[in-house]
Amino acid sequence: MAAELRRPKVAVCGSGGLGRYITEAIIRAGEWDLVILSRHAQPELAERGIRVKVVDYTSHESLHNVLARQRVHTVISVIPDPDVQLVLIDACVSAGVLRFVPAEFEGSPSQRPLYSSSGRDRMTVLRRLDELRENNILVSTTFSCGLFMEYFVPGGWLGCGGGGWNDGTFLIDLKHKKAVLPIDSETGASAIVCLTSAIDVAQFVCGALSLEEWPPEMKMFGERMRLRDLLTIAETVRDREFKVKYLNEDDIEYNLSRAIASGDWKSQCELQTMRSINYEEYDIGSRDLNAIFPHIRTIPFEVFLRRYWRPSTH
Repeated sequence: MAAELRRPKVAVCGSGGLGRYITEAIIRAGEWDLVILSRHAQPELAERGIRVKVVDYTSHESLHNVLARQRVHTVISVIPDPDVQLVLIDACVSAGVLRFVPAEFEGSPSQRPLYSSSGRDRMTVLRRLDELRENNILVSTTFSCGLFMEYFVPGGWLGCGGGGWNDGTFLIDLKHKKAVLPIDSETGASAIVCLTSAIDVAQFVCGALSLEEWPPEMKMFGERMRLRDLLTIAETVRDREFKVKYLNEDDIEYNLSRAIASGDWKSQCELQTMRSINYEEYDIGSRDLNAIFPHIRTIPFEVFLRRYWRPSTH
């Protein structure tokens, strides 16, 4: 009997939030062997037969040993910490990993003025990957999808089991029926954002694993709309008019400087994202992966919201 061909192996770094959705998509597809790299044991995953390897994300040796022994072909990171990602990237290079996906989902990487509490920021990660790509050492791509629709579920990303700053109150607070929106002109909340459910993002990422060529960036989105239309949909779903506050560019910069001075990390992230929205970072533009994988039918924003919210009774 001929020996069974070994399937290529993908390592997902991070098991919560988006990592969980990507893991489930890879398992359903059944085309790749999967290993989860985690800081802690994950008995609930192990019980399902999913291979989990405990690693120290601050240690090049720890990461190198696991990646080399597992013969990992592709690494997908959902850990946005730049210091962790830089150690992980160097471990991928030394272990012979061929492809890398950084935790750079959402906005297009051409403009990324995001705050980092360390001396390194997310642009440092992208510059390192560009250098490795140009020297044919490590192939990488970023997946741009706009805002995750999960920002607007009860509890936001935190309610979905993910980490980070989003608690369901950013831009549109459906629970309390209020909104804080950036404005970039006198015409109101006219900035354009793209939105995609994390479940759909995971399907596109899983599909892209089979592509022979990886460009530096791959784009997708479920819907594209102006912020005022985002508000209208939320008001329609909740059947109530929201109390709305608008922040112009000066408001954003003033509040951001105060948030940085006070160490208010959540407000920093929210205001930086608002500024990025006004800089058109979240207007993805093209839908490359939607065209490549037309069978992936993305969920519309209003349909998504109605899964989680009912009309308000007060």
